[in-house]
Amino acid sequence: MIKRKMSRWFSFWRVQTKLEECTGPFSVGCSDFMCAKDESTGFSTEGGSFIRFFYPAEKTAGTLDESKRCFWIPRQEYASGLVNFMKLPGWVLGRFFYWCVGSLQIPAIYNAPLCKPAGEDQLLPCVIFSHGLGGNRLIYNTYCCELASQGCLVACVEHRDESASATYILKKNDGDGNMTEEWIQYHHLQESDNEFEFRNRQVHIRANECVRAHNILENIQSGHFPTNLFQENSILQQLKGRLDLKRVAMVGHSFGGATTVLSLAKDKRFRCGVALDVWMLPLGKGIFNYDLDQPLLFVNSQQFHCWDQNVDPLKKFISNKPETRPIIAIRWTRHMNQCDIPSVLPPYILYWTSLGSKLDPTTAVKLNRQAIWAFLRRHLDIGNPPLREPIIDGGEGTPEYIIIGPEFTIKEERKKLDMVQSSL
Repeated sequence: MIKRKMSRWFSFWRVQTKLEECTGPFSVGCSDFMCAKDESTGFSTEGGSFIRFFYPAEKTAGTLDESKRCFWIPRQEYASGLVNFMKLPGWVLGRFFYWCVGSLQIPAIYNAPLCKPAGEDQLLPCVIFSHGLGGNRLIYNTYCCELASQGCLVACVEHRDESASATYILKKNDGDGNMTEEWIQYHHLQESDNEFEFRNRQVHIRANECVRAHNILENIQSGHFPTNLFQENSILQQLKGRLDLKRVAMVGHSFGGATTVLSLAKDKRFRCGVALDVWMLPLGKGIFNYDLDQPLLFVNSQQFHCWDQNVDPLKKFISNKPETRPIIAIRWTRHMNQCDIPSVLPPYILYWTSLGSKLDPTTAVKLNRQAIWAFLRRHLDIGNPPLREPIIDGGEGTPEYIIIGPEFTIKEERKKLDMVQSSL
């Protein structure tokens, strides 16, 4: 009896939910890549590039074996980093959080073989993904795995500008040549920091990292493999000649949404972009100095859609080219609904931390996925996309929780959501 009660107590504290399964025809593989410099240009930074690749894999007994799936948070340092980002005691709560989520798996197999081409000329459209403030390459599996299951190569960048909850660099020891990890923690703004100047500097670093990720894809495609500090090149070799570099998109969340906008402005090689809850402050007025003409979809949570301080400059940006900058919002959602967090945490943590929303996480994930995929299919010419998609075009058949356009004037609903602060 005591043992049974203890088991129930422990199961209450551990994660009770899991990430949504992918809907595409492929299984999903993932692989990590880190290099010290962009070898196509020789440009070097202290952080180099750190990317997790998600890609379509064949559905075999091995890739369908759920016991072989990757862990959501594979290192305690990442759990502690997420807790530190929330300004909670990382030493204690980081360990508790890792204990809660350490066994959670994502729908991807590490270093699974790349799918075989259906035809001689079948190439993979590419998506570069930029995480939000306090995020990392691990907490957007909901979207990265889904896109990979649909046949895309997704390069999720872990940014080195001190905006990630935690990340690390591998450095060679001078004596024995072995690798040493050097961790980079999230930088909390100080009173002496000018928020705009600090974030504007970061967003330019982030956009440059995404441009370098595009350069890395070009190197992989041509077979000039950058040196992977993880000493694993089998997936890079399989990707040689398989990438469609004429169909590359940017997707990002929050600070990553701002990064998406700036990356498209800086590099015309990106054909289109999707910005989830774009954070406009880091872009400032300087974004209007760029000739940004690629199609760009904005997907807001209701929380961000009602944040006037953010939505007013967004409306101005959209009004410059409204025909190529559609915007939708998902009713009854909050900012975190656009990452994995609400899908994996138990209800009591969502309640205590105000990370939950009125709309259930499964529905929120489904609608975000549908909007992203509808826009990418259309503007990357994937398959035979329909001429009209209600979830992004509106009209008959628009999903119940979708708001089309920048205006949202239902005051009763606005009052039921806490206004987000610009430091998010």
